[in-house]
Order: sequence, then C-alpha cells, then structure tokens
Amino acid sequence: MIYSARSVKGRASDENRDGVGARFDGARGLFVIVDGTSRPGSGPLAQALVDQILTLYCEKVVLGCSDNSHEKAAALLKEVLNDAHDRLFSTAFTGSASYLVGVAATGLLTIAYEGDCCAGVAFSNSTITWLTTPHCLANWKRDRDHRQLAADPGRHRISRCFNARNKPDPEIVTKTIINGEKLVFATDGFWADLNHVTQAQLLEVETLDLILADDDVSWIVVQIPA
Repeated sequence: MIYSARSVKGRASDENRDGVGARFDGARGLFVIVDGTSRPGSGPLAQALVDQILTLYCEKVVLGCSDNSHEKAAALLKEVLNDAHDRLFSTAFTGSASYLVGVAATGLLTIAYEGDCCAGVAFSNSTITWLTTPHCLANWKRDRDHRQLAADPGRHRISRCFNARNKPDPEIVTKTIINGEKLVFATDGFWADLNHVTQAQLLEVETLDLILADDDVSWIVVQIPA
C-alpha cells in the first residue's frame, strides 16, 4: 500500500493542534489522526498521543500480539489506547482530543475512534463514503450525514474524546479492504470545512498551493493496490 499524510494549520489558531502519523511495516499499515480541542495543552497532547499509539502498537506486535482478525485488532487497539492514557496523563499532559486509529492488515481494516475524526473510502474520481459517524451533540441521534453536520454549529461540541477524566472507550468500525480503493482518515477540518471538489483534489495530489479553512486540516490517504 502507498500512503501520504499531511496537516495544515487553520487560520483561526496560532498553532496546529492536529497530530498525524503513519507506519507500514510490509504486513500492516497503522494510521493515526488526532484533533486537539481548544482546551489548554491539547496541541502537545495530540502529537504525543500519535507518537504513543505508533510506538506502543508496534512494540506489542513485536512481542507477539496478533491483529489478524477484526476482534484481535480491536482488542489490541483498546489495550494500546489504555496504555497511552496511563502514560500521558500520569505525566504533565493536559487537554483533550478526538482521535481515530486505523489498522489495515491481512485484507482487513479495523478502526477505533472517539470524537469527530473520521475514516472513509473512495475509488478514483468518486466522492468519499464515510465509514464512521462523528461523536458530537449535533449528531446525538446518529442519523445525519457529514454534509448535514458540516452546516450545524453543534458539530463542534464533541460528546466523546480522549481526556484525563475517562478511560478510552473507542467505537470500533470494521470492513474488508477492496483492491483499488483509497482509504481516507481525516479531521473535521477536512470533512466539514472543505467542499467535495477540494476533498477529491487532495485525494489525487500530495499538495495544493493553498487550503483555505479556519480549522486545522489533516488527512491521510492510503492507496490499496488494484
């Protein structure tokens, strides 16, 4: 698989509070998107959470933990998130963040997430079909699509996230990977602040001259070979 990752600071903040990371070891791809909230310390927390997830997951695989089924991958992701929570909030980190972790291995995609980072899938010249539903007050019935949520200010009030008060309790979403498709992992700055045309352009090219958005915009695109 071939992937690219990018994060662009939005106009509304002095710092980029998103974190992005990915690794591919020849057998599995591990993709992490984190969106820090406006609470103090959330920017450093976002990148630290990315680093912890990548490090802990790879360490556990080396030690013999398996992710060759959806159930095993989900259990491993939950263990990694709990360990990352203990490490980060037992030190000097503060703040909170939405997160999404995707593991692509043995033809399977397993996603663990809390908050408004989202994962989707697209084929060439097609719009993104989103696989995950944002955890936000505007979607408390969980019956609204991403375009509807993008126009609702209530989407900014997330209902689940990574924070010191609560242990991680990720929602798990799974699918079978199809040859030729593109996997997309993105913050809400991507799926809510950019129109379909810009989103499609970002799936095809690594950079654009300018992205105009108030929020930070971060995304990972993974091309699955045909």
